Amino acid sequence: MHHGKNRHTILLAPFSLVALVTPACDPESEPLDVEVDAASGAVARDEITDAGRPVVVSHDELFAGLADPPPPPRIDLEPSDEFSAAIDEEGEAIYGGTTVSTCGWASTVELGGSCTGTLVHPQVVIYAAHCGASYSKIYFGENYQSPARAITPSWCKVYPGGEPGSGNDFAVCKLSQAVNDVPIVPILMGCETSILQPGRSVTLVGFGDADNGPYGIKRQVTTTVNGFDGDEISIGGGGKDTCQGDSGGPAFVKLADGTWRVFGITSYGGDCGSGGYYSMMHKGIQWFEQQTGLDLTPCHNADGTWNPGAGCYNFQTNPGSANDTWSGGCNAGAPSGAYSQTCGAPYQGDPNPNPNPNPDPAPCSGCTEYGGSLAGAGDYDQQPNGSYYQSTKAGTHEGHLVGPNGADFDLYLYKWNGSAWALVAKAETASSTETINYNGTAGIYTWSVESYGGSGAYELWLKNPA
Repeated sequence: MHHGKNRHTILLAPFSLVALVTPACDPESEPLDVEVDAASGAVARDEITDAGRPVVVSHDELFAGLADPPPPPRIDLEPSDEFSAAIDEEGEAIYGGTTVSTCGWASTVELGGSCTGTLVHPQVVIYAAHCGASYSKIYFGENYQSPARAITPSWCKVYPGGEPGSGNDFAVCKLSQAVNDVPIVPILMGCETSILQPGRSVTLVGFGDADNGPYGIKRQVTTTVNGFDGDEISIGGGGKDTCQGDSGGPAFVKLADGTWRVFGITSYGGDCGSGGYYSMMHKGIQWFEQQTGLDLTPCHNADGTWNPGAGCYNFQTNPGSANDTWSGGCNAGAPSGAYSQTCGAPYQGDPNPNPNPNPDPAPCSGCTEYGGSLAGAGDYDQQPNGSYYQSTKAGTHEGHLVGPNGADFDLYLYKWNGSAWALVAKAETASSTETINYNGTAGIYTWSVESYGGSGAYELWLKNPA
């Protein structure tokens, strides 16, 4: 099982700032047959959610009596080993399918040796809540052991209470840098969702275990929709299915105009090959957009209303066989060259739209973006990514916070003095936009974003001496 970190335990005990990990899944090992009863499953799912409202503590309580922190974690491009075999046993992977050609289904990504996800925006990956939120890298390519590229997420979050069997097995990562050269298959929305009927042909994609090979190779299988159970959709069977390791991965469907949409999040199932259940992305779109602060539906509003923008254009007609190279950006796949009009009149604005617009520019050169969401007054996040960092030389530490309108968020910078965290800089205006530029000596530092009033998602850009 994944064991989620308690944020307040992290802050109160520096030796736990580095995520506790279980042994890595062995991609060569055989999948285990394990049953989890309802009570055990509920406990496990409670452990992997970050839904609990934090206890309000003062600064003195927060940093009092801390032990000496360990060395900062090593950062590299190796696959993550943060996941146990147990999560693979509960996951999903491709049966009855084939391997994917270079750049095929390029928006399907691998998460840390355990789960699969989908790039739905240049900065956003959607996957399953039961996969957890502790990911240091997201891998693009056809083989996660030799990825075409690896991108660091700014943060990953699971939907509060999200779990298999509920239709809300939702999780999302926001990337630290935009991936603008990989074509996006848009999320199925609005009137388009009516295409999901029993017997409809769909394609499942993932990196999981298979009947014809080991974990870690991107595979695809075409099968059909069986029907619905509440907010979940049942897909596959008869030997064509997902299996261990594909949890969080996508289900795609082709529309009448020849372009494709992504709609499913692989959640759970029985024996591999017998079919499984999937949460549907459009059911969680309001939460995804609230957390990321980004528009993930270029042709619709979050409620499904048709409202095409400049990005509602040029969608792929053959994303599974792109016939391109990663060095070339995988930006092929037979784009339609047309504005979409699946649910109404096409976009009438700029005749030269950019379907993958760049995000807002960073407020400082060379900054790294992080993000999160605060629940209300007294809530806080430690950054970067719930941890701290070490500067080996003197120089300027920059922090630029942008929070939601109407909120009052504050920004603090602390330095470890050998026995406790000392506050060295703060920004406490009556807004949610704060900036700190602190000229400090070498040492160990950490940032804290805190809500004095209000709630919502924020972005934080950080830069520090090497």
